Amino acid sequence: MEVADVTRFLADTTPFDQLNEAALAQLASQINVHYYQAHDRVNVSSDRLILVRTGIFTLYSDQQQLLTKLQAGDFYGYQQLLTGLTDNDTLLCEEDGLIFFVAADAFHQSRYQYKNLDIFFQRLFSRRLHQYREQQQSSRFTLKISDIVQQRKIAIRPEQSVQDAARLMSDARVSSLLVEEHDKLVGIITDRDLRSRVLAHALPANTQISQIMTRQPHSIDRHAYLYEAVQQMSQYNIHHLPVLDQGLCCGMLTATDIIRSQQDHPVYLIGEIHRQTNLDGLERCSQHIADLAVTLSKQQVPAHEAGHIITTITDALTQRLIYLAQQQLGEAPCVFSWLAFGSQARMDQSLNADQDNALLLEKEPQGEVGDYFSALAEFVCNGLAQCGITLCPGNIMATNSELRLSLKGWSGRFARWIATPTPDALLKASIFFDLRVIDGSKGLFNALQEDILQRTAQAPLFLYHLTQTALQRTAPLGLFKNFILEQDGKQKKGLDLKKRGISLITDLVRVYALSAGIHQVNTRSRLAKLVTDGVISSKDSQDLQDAFDVLAQLRWEKHQHDLAQGHNVTNLLDPAEISGLSRHQLKDSFAVINEAQSRLKQRFCREL
Repeated sequence: MEVADVTRFLADTTPFDQLNEAALAQLASQINVHYYQAHDRVNVSSDRLILVRTGIFTLYSDQQQLLTKLQAGDFYGYQQLLTGLTDNDTLLCEEDGLIFFVAADAFHQSRYQYKNLDIFFQRLFSRRLHQYREQQQSSRFTLKISDIVQQRKIAIRPEQSVQDAARLMSDARVSSLLVEEHDKLVGIITDRDLRSRVLAHALPANTQISQIMTRQPHSIDRHAYLYEAVQQMSQYNIHHLPVLDQGLCCGMLTATDIIRSQQDHPVYLIGEIHRQTNLDGLERCSQHIADLAVTLSKQQVPAHEAGHIITTITDALTQRLIYLAQQQLGEAPCVFSWLAFGSQARMDQSLNADQDNALLLEKEPQGEVGDYFSALAEFVCNGLAQCGITLCPGNIMATNSELRLSLKGWSGRFARWIATPTPDALLKASIFFDLRVIDGSKGLFNALQEDILQRTAQAPLFLYHLTQTALQRTAPLGLFKNFILEQDGKQKKGLDLKKRGISLITDLVRVYALSAGIHQVNTRSRLAKLVTDGVISSKDSQDLQDAFDVLAQLRWEKHQHDLAQGHNVTNLLDPAEISGLSRHQLKDSFAVINEAQSRLKQRFCREL
């Protein structure tokens, strides 16, 4: 084969397509070409890289277990070249073809000379899929509390006087103090408290702090994102947040800190939302969400963080709509929790997400109680729709009277689904078992969630059927690692990144989480907790998280492309429209899903 032919092939093959013509020609001149017929065995010596040019080659382990099938553009041998270790694998030719052998010296020389090649093979080896992309600079959208708040705790004891507090605040030049008792946070005091609660009421200077402090203040973890602090401050109309590190106070975050750090932060949209006094104002705010998404993309914010931000905005819209509804309807007749299901509950909403919500009530929804919450649901759900978060086509919304239930009603419904896992119950499980409280009583919600998890952890039959449901769909990867495309309603072919990728991971991780009684709902948080609790291995968790991140990132980029082109946002991706490197990532992600589904089946379906 001519060097020019080898060069042309390399120019169309990831990662060599990143080399210039001279580098390609030089590498091509060092490649040996070998022809193999069906049933021939390929020498997998550890001193060379194998690159398949044509044909199909089957790889077996030393236990004669089928590992994979290699076809045009696939590699073997980089593992041994990178580690110096030898595998006892067997590579057999299944369909006549050509193989390029790249000698070890040429391979290492290319790696050392071209950084992108080295990065590609290092990451391919480690299967750390999320690291394939260039390391991104820290974005102003993903600043954390720890980035702007130093661990400087200025605290006072509750039995000390307000004069002591004023003197300490003046000396330290701060506007607030933490109030601690035996190193435990019991309250805060601000300069505003000294004015409105002490001077305004002519209290003496020896008044104890405990009499005028704000008890049980809201707080935030130092590792939380700054926009989450903006959300809390806006929602509760507060200007000071104690900062915690492993449950202990380490400082105070103020509104001034946030303003000083980034006055032009787009997530101030959240603050604007909480300042609106009518639905028209909320609708105007929501019109900036698409612009914010574009800005996030330009700032290279990772998909999972962008999803968190978008969900936080949806939460803010929901909370403000509930507030405005109560301004019209009056105070609620009983305690309630506004629940979100699906992607909003998991904090991974995309730009084309619809509504999935419900109401959990302290009392039975009858008479005046029923009428009030029916009106509340209509106001909030229609308001969300006006703000661009479309109504659920499956009617999974609080406007559905079947989804406005008391704690007893919801507990009974979940109990029936778990005890009798019919196809309809299992379909609901994929939606309703990911739930989070958005507004209202957290205690009421916690009681429901605890009841659900106690039941699922002790229901092997339910977990068996839930696993079977999670295995009904597989990743769109053929036997020979080729993509299996499907058509949408408009006869456009592609890969549905949500239904045939992201949701598959979400479904199988949910089974593990419900079996272990894990409270976390976010998929990445569930994976971390599953490792901590010893449910799955660290490697399996990392592989799934990497695959999840790759799929989410590709979907995020697809959505950005749709917005830029003025198209409807969809999850259908044509693999021909992405880079060769991304196609490798995608194939590896699908392979991870298939392997994880196999392990899930062995875990929950073997005995039954």
